[in-house]
Amino acid sequence: MLVKNRSKSLRIKKLEVFQRRLIQNHPRLLPILDELGGRLAGHHGEQSNDYFLKPFLSKDYCVLHDLRLAAHDSFFQIDTLLISSRYILILEVKYITGTLHFDHLHLVIRIRDDGTEEAFQNPIFQVKRQRSHLTDWLSRNRVPNIPIHSLVVMSNPRTIIKSLPSHKDVLQYVTHSPYLQERIQVFDKMHSVEKLTKKEITKLSKLLVRHHTPENPDLLKRYQVEEKDIIKGVYCTKCFYMPVVRKYGAWFCSKCSLKCINLHLPTLEDYALLYGTSISNKQFCDFLQISSRHLAKRLLTNMNLHSVGENKGRRYILPSPK
Repeated sequence: MLVKNRSKSLRIKKLEVFQRRLIQNHPRLLPILDELGGRLAGHHGEQSNDYFLKPFLSKDYCVLHDLRLAAHDSFFQIDTLLISSRYILILEVKYITGTLHFDHLHLVIRIRDDGTEEAFQNPIFQVKRQRSHLTDWLSRNRVPNIPIHSLVVMSNPRTIIKSLPSHKDVLQYVTHSPYLQERIQVFDKMHSVEKLTKKEITKLSKLLVRHHTPENPDLLKRYQVEEKDIIKGVYCTKCFYMPVVRKYGAWFCSKCSLKCINLHLPTLEDYALLYGTSISNKQFCDFLQISSRHLAKRLLTNMNLHSVGENKGRRYILPSPK
């Protein structure tokens, strides 16, 4: 059963806002696009891996994607968590191209198709830490003791994995997506004793979802983006042209001719991702680039938003980005 679906992270959504709204000559635009490309590749890799989990959704497994849980004074993140009555499985999904050499104790060397090399942290250590954090988290939340396994799953079928024969951890912890079902079947055979009842599994799944804390980084500060660097206006969700104009009670795109009554809503999502969920009539007019404060008030009122304050001090609370 799928308990928690996979969706784009707030970080990716914020980077996408920068992609369409950051002025073209901004010095941080290329690093932003590089990060966005890498994170989107990872997200698509995780989505492609989900295909190989479909046979388990109709069985006695609970599947949760994109979990971020507290670990004392920090957080740990799990791409996919499978919960059965006999064991729990952590999946760390990686979409990596090229050849990976697990020849170093703490690093993996990637050789790209063009021959260039890059070193990064061994993901095996990452899943071992995740297992340790989850074990501690379950203990603190008084969940009955249950075996926990973890795997690094390479979602790119063309990724070549090489390691020394002495590095047995690679065989134990690393696999490709097409072989995931076989690896899960091995865990099934290893554990025959039920540790959790169906009721306990349901309770644990709800507890995990309730304690999930999405990462919400301040990318404006990280990338040194100021308000003057942001292109304002309502954007077209079909061709991404901006600003579209308001005509006869609807928004109209002069580039692709899209006409929509509620095209301001995605733009307000951009505002919430950039600046938070509190907005005044004046900020609404400025960000959407409309001259009429009466139109702004009507649009805000029609959204049935909660508001605080009175008159010029009134602020409207936008839905939180998810």
